[in-house]
Amino acid sequence: MDNADMKNRGLILATLLIAVFMAVLDSSIVNVSLPRMMQVFGVNTDEIQWVVTAYALMVGTIIPITGYLTERFGYKRIFMIALFLFTLGSLLCGLAWSNPVMVLFRIVQAIGGGALMPVVQALIFRMFPREKRGQAMGIFGIAIMFAPAIGPTLSGYITEYLNWRLIFFINVPIGVVVLFLAAAAMREMEHYTEQKFDFWGFVTSTAGFSTLLYGIGNAADKGWSDPEVMAFIGFGAVCLLFFILIEWNKKEPMLRIQVVKHGVFSLTQVVLSIASVILFVPLFLFPIFLENIMGLSAVQTGLLLLPQALVTGLMMPIAGRLYDRIGARWLAVAGFAVTAFSMYLTTSLDVNTPFSTIILWLVLRGLGISLVMMPITTAGLNAVPNELVNQATALSSTIRQVAMSFGTAWATLLYSHRIAFHAAANADQLNVFSPTGQMVFSQIQQLFMTMGQPMAEARQSAIGYLAGQIRIHSMVQGMSDVFYVTVWLAVAALILALFIAEKRPEGSQPAGSSLQETA
Repeated sequence: MDNADMKNRGLILATLLIAVFMAVLDSSIVNVSLPRMMQVFGVNTDEIQWVVTAYALMVGTIIPITGYLTERFGYKRIFMIALFLFTLGSLLCGLAWSNPVMVLFRIVQAIGGGALMPVVQALIFRMFPREKRGQAMGIFGIAIMFAPAIGPTLSGYITEYLNWRLIFFINVPIGVVVLFLAAAAMREMEHYTEQKFDFWGFVTSTAGFSTLLYGIGNAADKGWSDPEVMAFIGFGAVCLLFFILIEWNKKEPMLRIQVVKHGVFSLTQVVLSIASVILFVPLFLFPIFLENIMGLSAVQTGLLLLPQALVTGLMMPIAGRLYDRIGARWLAVAGFAVTAFSMYLTTSLDVNTPFSTIILWLVLRGLGISLVMMPITTAGLNAVPNELVNQATALSSTIRQVAMSFGTAWATLLYSHRIAFHAAANADQLNVFSPTGQMVFSQIQQLFMTMGQPMAEARQSAIGYLAGQIRIHSMVQGMSDVFYVTVWLAVAALILALFIAEKRPEGSQPAGSSLQETA
């Protein structure tokens, strides 16, 4: 890397981080605005859900081919095309006049947004030498971890006080500025220009990942045994099996599956998959608790969740610096230990838990996760030769996308099952034919009668009150059960992290040595 590249490296890194921050933010910012979109477009829940589903499916489909695209057409070129498509898609989404049109424009946005994260990750690894990658990836982690945490808060504020279309329009001026900065500051890196397009790899990859993710997404509502879910997951699995066989034996594959031969890389992907589940389970459950049970607004919920996002963002660069000094193993062990402890504390959650205590639990969890995600990611990518980093980032991002989808579906189903279990148990305890149930029911009925209600009306009020209380307590108990399982997931990941042994792969070249002189 020459002197000009060294001087521009900070500007380039900032440019890359802003771009990936926008892309990650957009994956979570839309959810809060869906009810408003339903009103504007006059559609039901099943139809509006495609605004989110189409984006997720396209992201999962586009990520695996980013390795080929960067090798074939160049890092800078693909980055700028991806950013342009994301910015254009954001503009079009803000102008959408119907739900089908919005879904179409979200696909355009997702093509760009899905490609940005693996391409940016590969660029950072090519830009920085091995001894600086931890610090760089720690800064990169701010965008990855902070964006989904503040997404609901920002979306809630914009939707409630401004206009929901701004969640898309806000990307446009930022995207245009970043495009100009990238064009001026970035230089193209060396890439393989002769690789041919892998048609069958593309077909099996696209069909496999899109149907697999769609099936997993539907499992959250319909269950794993639903015929439609099983059909999509089964078809996706078969397509991906053919994809792996094709890519493994092809001389110039679209995605070099062979990177899994590097043991450290493979182990880190397992650990990161578990960490992704642990990361997203609380992000899914706590808003339900705060909004549906405690009655907070979306903005209030977002503000309560904000401290953990701030702590995570502040800790990411620190974790990166620590990685450069001591490696990933003990950072991950410490991180998973803190995470397991925080999730164990969370199992005691109930409606009387003070908000300050919830904030403390979440801050501890953010601290633990920040010590895990980027150090483990960096260790895995450091385990592969420099010329395969773009392929490794594409594969890693794909695995993480599937893990997050699976984790969300798993948590949703487990939560639903535990609610049903506790609802039945609580209903048995408060059965009006049991002595305890009769006593509690009589006390509540008497309370309503003292408020001026006739006996018959007070009886109905008491029944409704008891049913509501059973539902609330069952929901909280179900959450505690899910949190308890995540404790053991964190313990399992901690044990796996002990086996991460980092070493420089043979034949790797210093990062940044392949920069070309072309603008």
